Amino acid sequence: MADVEYALLDTDFISKMHLIRKDEQNKLIDKIMSMPNYTFYCHKQISVELLRHNIAGAPEWFEAKVTEKAIYMYDDEMILDELSKIYGDLAISVYAEMLKNACDAYKEGYFEEKFLLISKIDCLCVSREEFMRQLQVDCDTIGEGQNLGELKSYVLLQVLNIKHGAQIYVFCSDDKNARNGVVSIGGARCISVLSSFVRLKNEIGFSREDAEPYIQSYMSRCLGKDQKTFRVQDTSKERRMCKIPCEQVFDEIFDGKIKEMKTGNLRYI
Repeated sequence: MADVEYALLDTDFISKMHLIRKDEQNKLIDKIMSMPNYTFYCHKQISVELLRHNIAGAPEWFEAKVTEKAIYMYDDEMILDELSKIYGDLAISVYAEMLKNACDAYKEGYFEEKFLLISKIDCLCVSREEFMRQLQVDCDTIGEGQNLGELKSYVLLQVLNIKHGAQIYVFCSDDKNARNGVVSIGGARCISVLSSFVRLKNEIGFSREDAEPYIQSYMSRCLGKDQKTFRVQDTSKERRMCKIPCEQVFDEIFDGKIKEMKTGNLRYI
């Protein structure tokens, strides 16, 4: 029996992959979901942020996948349940520490700056109900556009790592800092929108011909009109990031000349 691969999906990845399509019935996100042996997870905050992204059909697609258990969605209560099974009465303290780890990976001091109540709470004395209430107050105060979905995903990442003791893949944002934050937590591997073409080639035999309509959709829907190149790491000792024409990168991906890195960047073999 093949090993299970555990994977997290974030808002930006779902939104962009929903836009990249051959036609209305063939979206690139569904190719990702078809990869064998992958079990997909996300935090409930992703459903909130998908609505804000206002990508037609994406929230409905997501809710359908959760309903049919193609994606397992966790909220903070469920995370505490998992931690309680492992750590017992220390679950609240562990959650708070995981949240701090997530914030530190994003930006030093962010935990103390944004989670004003949780950062000062006595986790050994507070009741679960009071902890959840104060966590919700902090989250409501943080508001939109403050990477709350990423932070909650980083917490879930740590829980999955402990629960399964396995490599966790994070299908995530094209933002370099966000991907570096993921890698700094628990040794996860990032898969960006661009590197997902490498992953699909390796996992489902996605050919250059199969990929062509999705490539054109990606370049027209997701890239700025001035973007003509992607950055790929060369094979020198200096590991330079070189600007390579977009079409050439896709050709070389399917020619087997490029592989994905742990950060979701690409490099020449």
